[in-house]
Amino acid sequence: MADDGSPVTDIDIVLMMMEQDEEGLRLLLQRYGGRLKGFLVKNYAGVLQPGELEEALNTAVFNIWRFADRYDEGKGLLASWCIRIAQRAAQSIIRREFGYRGKNLEYDPSYDPAGDPPDAREIESRDRSDDPRLKILHEAIEALPPLQKAIIQADLAAGGGLADAGRLAAIHGTTKNVIYVSRSKAREALRRHTEQYDRRVLSRRSSHGQRD
Repeated sequence: MADDGSPVTDIDIVLMMMEQDEEGLRLLLQRYGGRLKGFLVKNYAGVLQPGELEEALNTAVFNIWRFADRYDEGKGLLASWCIRIAQRAAQSIIRREFGYRGKNLEYDPSYDPAGDPPDAREIESRDRSDDPRLKILHEAIEALPPLQKAIIQADLAAGGGLADAGRLAAIHGTTKNVIYVSRSKAREALRRHTEQYDRRVLSRRSSHGQRD
């Protein structure tokens, strides 16, 4: 509760953290800690090992605390801001080669801890776009067999490139060759799925044109 007896708001929590009041961090974790952990497990369990998931969570919490003054209520909810920081923390672990550059950027006054990693593609665009093609692609990824889905998610987390096959093989208890073959199958399945969608769209447009 706030001093006047009213419920503690997200802004109250942010202000407490800005003043280095640990009660603010405690309240944040009480309110959003479970959601942050759930997000990381859901999106990166097939990409990061358990210890790395814990590292991502700890890094995210530290950055939320450290950069509380950079939260802008006008740009979105506190929960969404925290999720983006957790996402970035996970992506940074995957991109170890970008670690030094990212660490230096933290001391830049314009550094946005909830922003995208340097030179990274948008990973969660499906959550902020009404593009039906992206939604179809997301559905197709969700429908892939578990290993293929994990590989594609790892590739996306790596900025749309190719996640390290050796790392994926170790996480999933298989070989690099299996990763290569599974990636190829997954990409082919996604290509077919999107092509089928495009054909359906063209067919509907053609039908509408004939009626007009």
